[in-house]
Amino acid sequence: MAVAHRFSEWLTEVDNIALSSTVAAPDAQAGYVRAMGVLMRLRPQGLGGAAMCPSREVEVMRSVAAGAFESAALRLLPGDARIMTSTPGPGRHLATVRLRGQHRESTSSGSTFALALIGALALSMVDHYHELSDAL
Repeated sequence: MAVAHRFSEWLTEVDNIALSSTVAAPDAQAGYVRAMGVLMRLRPQGLGGAAMCPSREVEVMRSVAAGAFESAALRLLPGDARIMTSTPGPGRHLATVRLRGQHRESTSSGSTFALALIGALALSMVDHYHELSDAL
């Protein structure tokens, strides 16, 4: 029961990032990248991929500390994830992520490239969870 509760809390946190990152201001991107880094390290088994290793999380945090938010966001992606990005206009960025085993892609927007990518990654995990749940 405790494992299910922790999984539910983790999924809720990821969903919150997916939703709130779309309206976050550029100066909030460091916090979003850090939070997603922690969640990727704590990623539960069964979502079609392994959790991020601690050394990779350290790389992400170093990139954030250096102000390299785009690089940090890219480091959060699993190695087998597929991405597409675009900029539809001034101050808006789009990112699409498709995780291994995910049937559909997930797209999000943000005021920066990093926020759009974080949002799409988070949304793809939530969407992938629902795809797996529907299959059962």
